[in-house]
Amino acid sequence: MRSWLIMAVLTVLGSMTCPHYDMVPKTLAANLQFRKDVLETCKKDPFKASTVKQMCAEDMLFYVNTFGFTYDPRQKTPVLPFITYDFQDEAMLTMADCVQVGEDFVVPKSRCMGASWMGLTVFEWFWHFNKDMSFLLISRNEKYVDESGNPKSLFWKIDFLHKYQPKWLLPNGRWLADKDPGRRLLHLANADNDSVIDGESTTGDAGRGDRRTAMFIDEHAAFDANDGFKVLRATRDTTKCRGFNSTPQGANNAFYEVVHNSAARNVRLHWTAHPEYNKGLYRSDKNGKLELLDNYSDTVTVRRKGEDPRVVTYPGNYPFRLDGKIRSPWYDNECARCVSEMEIAQELDIDFLGSDYQFFDPETVELLRKKNVRPPTLTGDLEFDPETLVPKRFTENTRGDIRLWMDLPDGKVPYDMKFAIGSDVSAGTGASNSVSSIVNIATNEKVGVFRTSHIRPNGFANYAMALAKFFNNAFMVWDASGPTGKTFTMRVMAAGYGNVYYRRMEKKVGQRVTDEPGYFLNPEARTHVFENYRDSIGAQTFINRSVTAYIEMLQFIVKPGGIVEHSKAANSQDPTGAKSAHGDEVVADALANLGLSEKERMPKATKPEIPVGCLAWRIAQKKMSEQKQMSNSELGEGWG
Repeated sequence: MRSWLIMAVLTVLGSMTCPHYDMVPKTLAANLQFRKDVLETCKKDPFKASTVKQMCAEDMLFYVNTFGFTYDPRQKTPVLPFITYDFQDEAMLTMADCVQVGEDFVVPKSRCMGASWMGLTVFEWFWHFNKDMSFLLISRNEKYVDESGNPKSLFWKIDFLHKYQPKWLLPNGRWLADKDPGRRLLHLANADNDSVIDGESTTGDAGRGDRRTAMFIDEHAAFDANDGFKVLRATRDTTKCRGFNSTPQGANNAFYEVVHNSAARNVRLHWTAHPEYNKGLYRSDKNGKLELLDNYSDTVTVRRKGEDPRVVTYPGNYPFRLDGKIRSPWYDNECARCVSEMEIAQELDIDFLGSDYQFFDPETVELLRKKNVRPPTLTGDLEFDPETLVPKRFTENTRGDIRLWMDLPDGKVPYDMKFAIGSDVSAGTGASNSVSSIVNIATNEKVGVFRTSHIRPNGFANYAMALAKFFNNAFMVWDASGPTGKTFTMRVMAAGYGNVYYRRMEKKVGQRVTDEPGYFLNPEARTHVFENYRDSIGAQTFINRSVTAYIEMLQFIVKPGGIVEHSKAANSQDPTGAKSAHGDEVVADALANLGLSEKERMPKATKPEIPVGCLAWRIAQKKMSEQKQMSNSELGEGWG
């Protein structure tokens, strides 16, 4: 029987106004009947077909829910009518608005939310019904952009949308499928309105020098880290609207930066918004008590690792997991299918940090942060003689580079206190911070931190030595690796500061001390010193007062092979600069902790202070000048 609804739609032609979407039924059986009635009526009456086509042009959601299809091979019937959920309506309308006004949008998502289908359908709708539109689709390699017979490819999905549309709705020639003159590899043209959709992969500078209405960048987090940032740079001037779509894959990629450090409109698609996934939502409160978040009641299948599936009554006999997270029977079953917590974070939780293996346990970090963090007692700068490096005074300044969690009676450090200082050395170009962490050897408490991004390694070495002298000739440990570490080391040795860490032969019996000053943070050594630091903060044999240090801890991940690395360190294209944490303070803390472990070891004999102006002082000054010339010849002008 013909639907009364379609008759109403097609008879009141003169009074039609947007939106038309409310006319479309959303239940499967009613929606299929509605589609059938529309097709039959329009087949018989070209005028009504023209009217319906105009309704599609005026209302994207009417078009999608009346003529759209998707593909899901997991279902018994893989070809399914595209009947949008409420969260999809909202997401697609937001994407469409971004295209119209010229604004970037980013779609961080849980798996299986239909994000790629939604984004492509939005772009196809503009291409289908608007004149002179130009779109670009990008994915990590060409086969994911356009490959015949590959449902993963973007153009395959657009071809699929057209496959089930009537001839009168499609642009001229589009119904010819493989013989469509407007369709070739990585290209689709609309003969009726001169709109185009093109595709590129990230093997080159995608979109550079081009001009587009909008771009859709699919699974952006899965790009090679450098390629992901190349796309950002290359496309910034190509279009005003870039759509970035992906599940998280840690923080070491451009997608993380777009989500967290850009003005793109955020279209977050979490599984809890999906009406099929969120049935039976529950969680536990802070006391571990179960909270049911809806009135769902049914029989459900429970799947747990190592157990056979079983059917239980929900909520009566359901084995709830009371871990504080929002959960559902669907979510619990999906977690059981995941092989790791990282996979759960990546595929389900939209958890960027959790989607890498975090080195520091987040719960422990949060507990220690609440327990130990204090506001600084003093903030300021250290004045010292640039020639002798002798400290003059600590000057309070709210914008100073030094923060202290201790008092300075009469402006001085009590003479009977001993300290260790760990230092991470940067190039001093503003891209990341050089940091020195100061720890009280007697109490194992971090009492100060010095952070700067614009002092070159030689100058930073001077400041670190002046700081060490101010703190009663503190024991110095620094990262001696790389050109910056070498420059720092040469300056310390030239200045004659003697209370320093000397490298051990870690693989030799008895761990013999060498004559090489500083700690060389190669990947293996970094992992070793970080493991010791993690043990120390957990056992409270290193007490950290700095809130920024705890924040940075959560940014360290474990890479394949067990190597510990900051989440941005592997990415040479990181554009964020020193205002975004690069883990420098944690490195300095870990080296200061190494200094604590050395407190029982006698350091090499400290060279006596050389009186200013004497022959030995002049010889030392000449040696420093030679070292500076050598540094400049190796590293370029400005490093001295």
